Amino acid sequence: MAVGCSHGNHIDPVAAAAVIKFRESWKPTTVVHLGDFCDTAAFRSGSKGTSDESAPIGPDIDAGCKFLQQLRPTMVLNGNHEIRIWKLQDSTNAIVSDCAMNIVSRLQKQMKALKADYEEGWSIHAFRKLGNYKFMHGYIFNENSCRDMAETEGNIIFAHTHRAGMAKGRRSDSPTGVCVGTLSNISNMDYALARRATHAWSGGVCFGEYCDDRLIPFIYEQPQTETEWRLPT
Repeated sequence: MAVGCSHGNHIDPVAAAAVIKFRESWKPTTVVHLGDFCDTAAFRSGSKGTSDESAPIGPDIDAGCKFLQQLRPTMVLNGNHEIRIWKLQDSTNAIVSDCAMNIVSRLQKQMKALKADYEEGWSIHAFRKLGNYKFMHGYIFNENSCRDMAETEGNIIFAHTHRAGMAKGRRSDSPTGVCVGTLSNISNMDYALARRATHAWSGGVCFGEYCDDRLIPFIYEQPQTETEWRLPT
């Protein structure tokens, strides 16, 4: 089971409840959060002078950790939102640096308490593998991201784009790219409210079976227009 992009205190409580219910019902061997479990708006490059600069830090980290505690993932990857904190540990502003170091320490302790395999990096090399699929937060953000991620990485399950879906790569080995979408309350994401592409965002969960050398994924996609999640139980 894999989810991603829950975005701290921007998480949709209906989506969270549906995902937790699914997790408790099926009891998957491996549960993956693919990153952006926190939003970290105040740490965003370019936040100075915008509403993001005053975005509360504590409630965001608290909500991100709370959802992880409920989800009980066996594997967690940092996304581009978490990596902001890691980078700002080296800030020339001592206040920012100290705050970032404390949050990093808290997240590391949280993952240790969960006994989760934690990938702290976010790059083209930061991934885990199950069967014949990579699990990665993702780094391509366009209309054909599922196809392009597959053509770049091979079989892959990722988050990042907030658009749940699946597509084949144009390669002789016919790789598959699966995006798990977002668990966030889309209307709360201020930076996306004036972008046409936001209409294509959707919730989702990827689930399936795997063995040593093979994985079969299925994607559940939740349209923005639907309020009730109909995950299999």
